[in-house]
Amino acid sequence: MNKYVMCMVMGLLVSPMTLRAQEKIEAQVKADVVSHYIWRGKDKAGFSIQPKVEASWKGLSLKAFGSAGLEKIDYQELNLGLSYKLGCFNVGVTDYWQSGVDLENRYLFYDSRKGAHQYEANIGVDCKVFSLQAYTMFGGNDFKLDGDRAYSTYIELGVPFKLGGLDWVTTVGVTPMESAGRWEVHSRETRDYGVRDVNTRVWDYGEGFACCSATLRCTKDLDLGIIHMPVFAEMNTNPYLKKAAIILGFSIVP
Repeated sequence: MNKYVMCMVMGLLVSPMTLRAQEKIEAQVKADVVSHYIWRGKDKAGFSIQPKVEASWKGLSLKAFGSAGLEKIDYQELNLGLSYKLGCFNVGVTDYWQSGVDLENRYLFYDSRKGAHQYEANIGVDCKVFSLQAYTMFGGNDFKLDGDRAYSTYIELGVPFKLGGLDWVTTVGVTPMESAGRWEVHSRETRDYGVRDVNTRVWDYGEGFACCSATLRCTKDLDLGIIHMPVFAEMNTNPYLKKAAIILGFSIVP
């Protein structure tokens, strides 16, 4: 597991012990285990372990999320977020960091073009019958192929329902415009004059308006006494890239 994820998560695990002793402050720690990590339609890793710590007080929440895959080529993540919820309405900001962007994988390195941090603001509503969230990157390493800031935006509609004794939720996520992009080595060709890299353009969401995520997830909450263990299965598709995957996983919630 990436050393930055380990250090931050271990440090934050101590915080809930102090926070519980303070009046009206709630804290929770949990870990998800997933067979495949796909985020907003983007394939990020295979089998992954994802710890999360959250402290909340009067609608204000501070969160830390990490993700670590088993393979060296998998992205490792550490995300910090601050949000506020009043009734169904919510706003928030998040600092995303992942390995593989900065070749030295430095966390405490905040250069917007060479570093790996991305800063996002979100606003939305989350009610019993639906949720609608809008997310926009406003800083950090978020640039179009031509070098201009992308302001990558993702909008997601979710509808929960119950069926057959299980909790279900279906989501659809779209991007309204070109998102951040880059060139990646897709393959290599051998020519008479040597080996040539074949590059391809890659966008975080899409090169214009696109439906980049459509999912259906079902969850069964298992109560094991001292812990809850929600078990879930998800059909995850990216219509824009014409890709699909089945994801299985469970959460451990003390």
